[in-house]
Amino acid sequence: MALAAAVAGATRPSQLITWERTGGGVESLTDATITGKLRDRSTGTTRAIGGALTVTDGAGGVFRWDYAAADVAAAGTFDVQFTAAYAAGQTPARTFTTQWTVSEALG
Repeated sequence: MALAAAVAGATRPSQLITWERTGGGVESLTDATITGKLRDRSTGTTRAIGGALTVTDGAGGVFRWDYAAADVAAAGTFDVQFTAAYAAGQTPARTFTTQWTVSEALG
């Protein structure tokens, strides 16, 4: 799963993410609740993603990350991991950590 870079201070545009399985295919997110964590690679500090994580195509494994101001407050490189919790069946599911960059804003 690749994540698009963001710019510090910019809460738009939202990011559409497809949860891909290692061997191919996608993770079904039907009836899942998504949460996530960010770890700053320079400080090691971990925090919860503050923005909304909304499933947009459950069968297709697609969800949207609407950034909160805190998610993009500072430039840096972060490790990101998402968790899907389901009402029934095997739960939770977690992604491998993925690197994400928040670029510096010039003004």
